[in-house]
Amino acid sequence: MSEYLVAVLSMASFAFATSASPGPVNIVAAMSGAEFGIKRSCSYVLGAALGFVTILVGIGVGFGGILVSNRAITNALAISGAIYMLYLAYKLATSKPGASQQDNAPPPRFINGAIAQWLNPKAWIVSISAISIYVANSKNYSLYLSSFGVIFFVICFLSILGWVVVGSRTSRLLNGNYGAFNKTMAALLALSVVYFVVEFVMLGGS
Repeated sequence: MSEYLVAVLSMASFAFATSASPGPVNIVAAMSGAEFGIKRSCSYVLGAALGFVTILVGIGVGFGGILVSNRAITNALAISGAIYMLYLAYKLATSKPGASQQDNAPPPRFINGAIAQWLNPKAWIVSISAISIYVANSKNYSLYLSSFGVIFFVICFLSILGWVVVGSRTSRLLNGNYGAFNKTMAALLALSVVYFVVEFVMLGGS
């Protein structure tokens, strides 16, 4: 097995482990799936997947390193990201039954998914780790970086979409009572965000 193929398989495993695990972006995806269904949530999924890849590639070409090396910026990302994710969860959890069918109650959009990743410190940390482990010391930097970007996009998209499907199926099992599901998920999201911020600060975020 060639060195490149081994690297691709390792990249895919890393991408799946970091993309499919529970987190704010995925929880919002599940909430969107419960309320709006799979098709109407795909725009958010696409935005989140591309948003992450832009971070990965940005760090790979050197732009991201300037940002993450500044503690004030990383602090701002953590706080802004927490507030933004809680805002998205609040909007979904407090939507009225049937509101998803109205034009004035759109599902999370492409830009919401992208911003959710750009303000997600975990996405930056994962990207730094990915570049350091799989790309930085490779013989063909451009090939490995571009390959990792494509791999992460596909796996990230499918992973987040998987959470949308979980939310949609759960809503059906609850006879369309997505309100109860979304409120439960919103509570879990709030706890996860608070935990992340506290952990971030304790690890040196302040």
